[in-house]
This record gives sequence, C-alpha cells and structure tokens, in this order.
Amino acid sequence: MRGDGEEAFERLAERYAGDIHRLAAAIVGTVDAGDVTQEVLLLAWRKLPSLRDPDRAAAWIRRIVINRCMDHGRRAGRQIRTIRILDVHSLGDRSSSPEVTGFDPDLDRALRSLPVEQRAVLALHYAADLTIADVAAALELPVGTAKSRLNAALTRLRSELGERRQ
Repeated sequence: MRGDGEEAFERLAERYAGDIHRLAAAIVGTVDAGDVTQEVLLLAWRKLPSLRDPDRAAAWIRRIVINRCMDHGRRAGRQIRTIRILDVHSLGDRSSSPEVTGFDPDLDRALRSLPVEQRAVLALHYAADLTIADVAAALELPVGTAKSRLNAALTRLRSELGERRQ
C-alpha cells in the first residue's frame, strides 16, 4: 500500500506543482511562493489518504494552497514583499515559468496593500480564471462575500493606482 501512496503522490506532485507555485505566487508573492509550495506538498502527502475522489484532486489541492497562503499571510503579520500578476493565457501552459511579463511596480505596491483575503479572491478570479461562484466555493465563502471582497479589492486598487499616477 505504501508504494501505491508514494506513486499517487508522485503523480499528484508532478501534475500540480506548477499550478501550486503559480497560485501561491499570485497570493503571497514570488519571494514566499517556494516556501508555501513546499508546505502544500508536505501537507498533501500527509493528507493524501483523505482524497476520496481523484477526479476532485485539482479542487482539493487548490483548497490546500489557499489555506496555506492565508495562514502564511496571517502568520507573517506583514505586507507581502513582492507580488506579480500571472499572465492568464500562460496558466494552461505547464512549461511556462511562474515569472511574470509586464511587471508594474505601482501595481505591485497596490497589491501589497491589500489584505491576504482580498488578494486570494483576485488571484483565484483573475490568475486562476475561476468564476466568482467557483472562487466562493474554493474559499468556502458565500458568493456575496466573494463578490464584496473582489469589489473592495478592485476599488482599493483603482484608488491606489489613481493616486500614484496623478
């Protein structure tokens, strides 16, 4: 049985490692994404027996990433040092790196000013290309709460970017 678990974990890690890192980078920033990715893989290894439906592996692993990112943001009690927006078109390309094209320092500062809960909604909606209903499900929130967090984040970003560019 141990061999089966190891093989299953290897397949899971191989399949989702890039996705884990990209989503973590979108939420906590590229500086901390590697640490979060390692935490997620370790936790996935420990919790692998709880994955009852292999067809739900993507949602299961995404939930672990979100939880680790939220914990990381709260535990650190600090602003995120660096965050980059992923090119949504490259998300499906497994060979693409998590590095970002078109990095904007003003946008970086504005994103760092957001609470981790709002960054998570932005990352899932824009970087992971989830519908707002899927974002709400992934974060285990009512749809209205996900919408209000997205709206608050966008309003704050517009305000921050507008002030800096005037």
